[in-house]
Amino acid sequence: MGFLLSRIFVFLTLTLVGSHAAALPIPAPQRYWNSVLPNTPMPKSLSQLVMPDFISVGKGSVILHNPVHKEENWAYSKDSDDENAPESLTQVEVDPNRTIFFLEKDLHPGKAMNYRLAGSGNSSTIPFLSRKTAERIPFSSSQLPEILDKLSVKPGSDEADLIKGTIQNCDSPGASDEAKQCVTSLESMIDFATSTLGSKNVLAIATEVEQGAAPMQKYTITVDGAKRLAASNIMVCHKMSYAYAVFYCHSIEKTTTYVVPLQGADGSKAKAVAACHQDTSQWYPNHYAFKELNVERGTVPICHFLKAEDVAWVTNQKPT
Repeated sequence: MGFLLSRIFVFLTLTLVGSHAAALPIPAPQRYWNSVLPNTPMPKSLSQLVMPDFISVGKGSVILHNPVHKEENWAYSKDSDDENAPESLTQVEVDPNRTIFFLEKDLHPGKAMNYRLAGSGNSSTIPFLSRKTAERIPFSSSQLPEILDKLSVKPGSDEADLIKGTIQNCDSPGASDEAKQCVTSLESMIDFATSTLGSKNVLAIATEVEQGAAPMQKYTITVDGAKRLAASNIMVCHKMSYAYAVFYCHSIEKTTTYVVPLQGADGSKAKAVAACHQDTSQWYPNHYAFKELNVERGTVPICHFLKAEDVAWVTNQKPT
């Protein structure tokens, strides 16, 4: 399901600064991270998106392949009016061969589940633009014709529909109790995370999957066990489908975060970030999670792993 672009032609000029990688300056996003978060390691899923700052708007083209598509946001959709729930949340039958949600009490060594953790190949490495460059490219539904022109995308094409859908998702209002923003640069993500969490003493964490691992397979929690982070409020950023790295970031209250060591059936190892929602009383009454787990909303904490493309931000406290 979703769109898959074979290529997007972006009207950007490539001006290479130096002929050897070692001679390139530190990219602007990396410099900003170092200045604002000097004691915070950058997750690999973000660092692989930071490229040398040699891109500027102008004539020319760069080809970017296979942006990821954004799946239904099952984990965070909530609305007390079931009649208005999206069909994807109410009509989908439970897949017995795949785990999406699990209970917090299941986070113990030896627990096994079929889960999709691995990224989407080349689509996961579509890079950030520096904030200076990203801010020169419009990003709103009202400016869609100008956006398509700058990205050299034909109106009415599948590529145009994907771009339109992403921007509309970003323009739509979030839940009344959450802060949300689509960030078009790493610098913007840092600013939104620190302002939302109210501190620059933050930790950015992401699911890490061994290279070459099967996208979906049976994972077993290893004897090391899950490590609980003390933070109760987190901000999660989801990678969106676009010509350059764009993330949908939103705050989530009353959520416990864990780092979980996993062993795949194919022998690969993973370190997954699990978000356990302590209060599901405002989720759709017919939410997929309640079907899958056979529980009523608001009765027990419900958990899920973050995919490799997602990033969770929490206040930096010692794991327990």
